[in-house]
Parts: sequence; C-alpha cells; structure tokens
Amino acid sequence: MMIRTGQIVSAMFLTIGILSASCGAGVEFRKHVINADVRFEAAGVLDVNKDGKLDIFSGGFWYEAPNWTKHFVREVTEAGEYHYDFANLPVDVDGDGWTDIVNAAWHNKKVFWVRNPGKADSAWEVIDVDEPGNMETAILVDINGDKQPDVLPNVLGAPAFWYSFKKDPASPKGVKWDKHALPPQASAHGNGAGDVDGDGKCDILTPTGWLRQTGPDQWEFVGEFNLGSTSIPMLVHDVDADGDSDIVWGNGHDYGLFWMEQGKATDGKRTWTKYEIDKSWSQPHFMVFADLDNDGVKELVTGKRFRAHNGHDPGGNDPKCVYYYKFDPAAKKFNRNVIIEGDTVAFGINTMVIDIDGDGDLDVVCPGKSGLYLMENLLKK
Repeated sequence: MMIRTGQIVSAMFLTIGILSASCGAGVEFRKHVINADVRFEAAGVLDVNKDGKLDIFSGGFWYEAPNWTKHFVREVTEAGEYHYDFANLPVDVDGDGWTDIVNAAWHNKKVFWVRNPGKADSAWEVIDVDEPGNMETAILVDINGDKQPDVLPNVLGAPAFWYSFKKDPASPKGVKWDKHALPPQASAHGNGAGDVDGDGKCDILTPTGWLRQTGPDQWEFVGEFNLGSTSIPMLVHDVDADGDSDIVWGNGHDYGLFWMEQGKATDGKRTWTKYEIDKSWSQPHFMVFADLDNDGVKELVTGKRFRAHNGHDPGGNDPKCVYYYKFDPAAKKFNRNVIIEGDTVAFGINTMVIDIDGDGDLDVVCPGKSGLYLMENLLKK
C-alpha cells in the first residue's frame, strides 16, 4: 500500500545554513596501518579463530590481532578500481559457533556468505544465496523482531528484498534462507532501518520516504520527503533526545551531511525539519552512531568514501577525512571533531566502530581504496 505525501503531511524543510565548527578538545586517535596496499572498501570485526581477540576481516584477507598478521581468505574478482566485495557483515550464519561473513556485491549482483572454516590458514568457502541485482552494500538489522539479524541489501534498478536465515540441517549448507519482497520504493540509492513511528516495529528508510511495517511482510509507503542519492545506511536516531526518531544521512556521491527533526503540526500530522550538518567535504557514504568519548551520548561517525565513482563524483579526489560529530542540544547543531584528515585514511562503504583492543573505548576501522587502517581511540590510554 502507498500513501502519498499530500495525504499524510506537508513536510517542512528548513535548511539551517550553519557550517559545522571544529571542537578544540576531542578524543584523540592513533593511526595503525593494517594493509596500505589493498583497495577493499568494506571491513568487519570478529574473533575469527576464537582466541578471545578481535580480528579484522576485509575483502580477501583477515588480519589476526594483536599484530594484524595477514591470512588469506579467498580470491576476490577485481573490476577496475572496484572488487566484488561491497559488505563484510560478521555473523554466525550456519550456527556452528564460528563467525562467518555475509557479503553483497554490485558487479555480480549476488548476496553470498563466506564460511569460516575454523582453521587459521584454510581458504573460506563462498556460498551464493541469491542474485537480486546491483547492490551498493548491505546492512544487518533485525527486521522481523525475532531478535536475530537479517540482511538488508541496497538494490538499484531491480526489485528489492531482505533476507532472513536460520540453521537448518535439511537445507543446502545447513542454512535456510528466506527471501522477503519490499515495495518498489526500496529500490534506490540509499536505505536504512529503525522504528520511525514509535510503534515498536522496524521500518525501512528510502530516499523518497519510509516503509512502515504494518505486519509480517506487509509494508505501507509513506512519502514524506525526497532526499536524493543518500548514504547507506540512513540512520534512524533520536538526535535531540525528545523521544521521537529523527533521520541522519549524507549525500553518498556529493557534498552534504544532514539531519531531519521529526515533529508534529498543530493538526497532528508528522513534519520533518531539515538541518545542515556539514557541506565542506563529499562522499559520506557510510555512517554510524557510537559513543566515542564514553559520556553516554552517541556521536555521529562518518568519513569520505574516497573515489567512490573513480574520481567522477563532486570532490571525488579531495583530501580523505574521517570525522565524528557531537550534537549540541542548546545550539541545535553538530560540532565536527577530527579523527583523521588529509592523510591516507578514508571510510569506505561498510565498516565498524568497536572496542577492538578491549580497553574500554571504541575504535574505528577504516577500509577504502587507499588501504585498510585502524584508528585506535586513546581515551583510555
């Protein structure tokens, strides 16, 4: 079912032209070179060999903590500056106790998973799931509320789907995959997931509105905005802590980072007020909220997907950068803090912010066409 914008709300768009100021005192980070010679744009963090330490997985290799020793995983097909590798999502797919990797790729149009063999120097088996179409990347999110991760690819130019999976000895490779159709609005550059309307169910964001989950595999399109070609993910987050969900996104192939405040008009209809966060750099293709300074409030972490379209995007060859933005509720704006800029480190298409060294603060893994890096949070040092 589709609900048109005029039937729901006349969405308000108020763009506040404030350039994000850099904060003087922020969290400091130390750069670690994991592999400067690779161009994989996705990375995941997991304990590959169950030794109690978190390792880094990216493309055709995994890197063993604490010295980041490189281990071969698989051959990955190259296509110019790209690889058939647009997501590295860590999850135990087959329930055997070893964490695997779920992937989605643009060129071969496949959702697939790479099975952890449980042996440090063995090749990992690549197992195809489906071939829905060209995909920018994919995210893990619990869509159906069963407290298990589901796979939500970002499909362009073909019908969109999400996938649930569970251990099943009777199915091929011991895993039963179920494919769930989404309305046509989900086929676009940009998606995200979260509870937009506060009803306890996971909704799905698209660049032209959001899909309200009304029941199992039932969706209602609510066309309340039109944002263009967005980041993946778009984030559902209560930015201003007023009790409802706001939306944060970037222009994945252009300049601009924004958020929209959810509100309510006098007639009770939902409104969206748009605010500029930062337009000084381009290609914010991936982002996540994470509490980097341990103050109990999550910051927005994002950075440049360097040469996302091989230098053809606006600012595609501009200096690389990774930032975090802290929201100031009094000024109602995000302030920018530098993780690293003007260096070799970019932010890629899919990655993780996680306490990789177990010291009590969150670190930032940074893949991209300029190499693979770890930005170690020095808060606890």
